[in-house]
Amino acid sequence: MHLPIRNFARAARAACALLLLCVHTLAWGHATQLSSSRMLLAEHGAAVELELNARDLDVALRSALLARDGTISEHRLAAARPAIEAYALEHTRLSVAPDAHCRGEPAGVRAKGDHVLVDLRWSCPPIDGTLTYTVTLFHEIDAASRHMVTASGAVKMVGLLGVSNPALQLATARSNVWRVMWHYLLAGIEHIAIGYDHIAFLIAVIVWGRRPWPLVKVVTAFTIAHSITLSLAVLDIVRLPSLLVETLIALSIVYVAAENFFVRDMRHRAWITFGFGLIHGFGFASVLRDYGLPQDALVPALAAFNVGVEVGQVAIVGVSLAVFMLLERSMRDVKALQPAMRAMPLLLSGVILLLGLYWTIERVLSA
Repeated sequence: MHLPIRNFARAARAACALLLLCVHTLAWGHATQLSSSRMLLAEHGAAVELELNARDLDVALRSALLARDGTISEHRLAAARPAIEAYALEHTRLSVAPDAHCRGEPAGVRAKGDHVLVDLRWSCPPIDGTLTYTVTLFHEIDAASRHMVTASGAVKMVGLLGVSNPALQLATARSNVWRVMWHYLLAGIEHIAIGYDHIAFLIAVIVWGRRPWPLVKVVTAFTIAHSITLSLAVLDIVRLPSLLVETLIALSIVYVAAENFFVRDMRHRAWITFGFGLIHGFGFASVLRDYGLPQDALVPALAAFNVGVEVGQVAIVGVSLAVFMLLERSMRDVKALQPAMRAMPLLLSGVILLLGLYWTIERVLSA
């Protein structure tokens, strides 16, 4: 009498196990279609068009690009575009050497039937090395995923990539010293232009300055100091943990901004700026390492990056002073605005002080 019940229980357990296995297979064992890259290689970079199956993207991103009729919804594609671009850049890499990665930027996402086309633009540092393309798309959802690479332009090549062989060597890049110097000059200018903490430090340092000679001394002291530590760090003579450096940079901003409430004489600022410039130089070095350095043109690249940083600094100081003087001139003739004109350096220092405190706390908590 109990035998049928026991058999039924066994059958039920087996059915549940089979159901769980099916669910697991559907959720984590998704069989992907062949994805592809069409690459147009240039001298120091590439244009890449990725073609990805929309269903594979839906599994990888937990999105819903496909409508019920099997076509891609334009509205859903537009909403998912940031996630698709981030996924594509996370799982593709173009590099010239182990420590010299090319910079990738998204250039468009569009539908093609039930596939999604993702355009990427890669810019590589002009250094010697082997150009390598690495793809790990959909590896996390299918251990048997495959990716076809078709390269044209400077090199013509076809390769099939997978989990066991995710990288394809495309070509050997050769550097030109003038191209190297131009590249690193622009890199130095760009870093200052987007380095908000360095900009905040410079503005806090000069906010009370109007006479040219004290300003020249301050900027020169900062330049000499960061050039010393930048060179030492890049040449691996001295190296500090990046988190410590970034935290000290934030604290330097806090100090200078706070000092503006008590000291208005810029004559002593050159020595303080020199000391803090030593710290900022280590920050510049970490950025320069990310760009990669040509071993056959190390000194020209380092010098050009330094010059680029200096050009950026001079531009920031010049524009800031022009804005300060223009505001002061426009307020000088309006009596009601004169208190605001006198308080402007303190208000600006207060804003920079709060930013410095925020960056300090953020960097300490990220440890």
